[in-house]
Amino acid sequence: MAETRTHYTILGVPQNASPEMIKKAYVLLVKQYHPDRAGSDEAKQEEYNERLLEIMASYEILSDPVKRAEYDAELSGTESASGTPRGKKMCGMPVKGGDIETDYPISMAIAAYGKGKIPMKVAGERVVVKVYPGVRRYRIEGYGVPVEPGKPRGDLYVNLKVIPQENWEIDDATNNLIHTLQITQKQAERGGQVSVQLLFNKVIKVTVPAGVKTGDRFTPPEGKGLGVMSPKKRGDLVIAVEVVEKKGFLSGLFGK
Repeated sequence: MAETRTHYTILGVPQNASPEMIKKAYVLLVKQYHPDRAGSDEAKQEEYNERLLEIMASYEILSDPVKRAEYDAELSGTESASGTPRGKKMCGMPVKGGDIETDYPISMAIAAYGKGKIPMKVAGERVVVKVYPGVRRYRIEGYGVPVEPGKPRGDLYVNLKVIPQENWEIDDATNNLIHTLQITQKQAERGGQVSVQLLFNKVIKVTVPAGVKTGDRFTPPEGKGLGVMSPKKRGDLVIAVEVVEKKGFLSGLFGK
């Protein structure tokens, strides 16, 4: 008999795993199944996308103490008959009126800056979605399923899920990009300019005020307009300070 799949087995951790163990497993799996690692192999890309959505959905449940407690209570009762963890949205899941709703993973750089048209495979069909900065939900007419034979098909709704990026996060309320910047105690005391590599790999110098400490946040003059490049509301680059004994000694785990 096949082992029942749970959010714990998807992340490869025991049910009594600590939050730190869960986060560590999540980080490693996101790196392992990042779509960029699939190269040009379409079958592998599809496999990695599906796997990544599972991993992200499982972490969303297990990283939240309330959701995890509720999920553990469910596990102590009856597992879902299909063996699929509850709370996971299946790819190409039909909704009302012949519409289909699905999730699709994208990098944080694409979420922030957009990327023309992205081809994807949904419910066995190839579709192309034009991605705009800051927009996470798209409707594609006529790519759902027919309600009745001979009738027009419903629509496809695509929800873009942002893949975590180490030391970066997006503030959806402000469209700001928040970067956790590690600096030494001396740099924190004196201030000055520090190099930051942006999501699209460009390196800029940002001015760190003197006297900052871990937990401080500031928007450097050089970071104005370098957040999510939404035409409706363009964000800024915000620096979250992390003072360490030696740069690189502590590596942020996909934000806080």
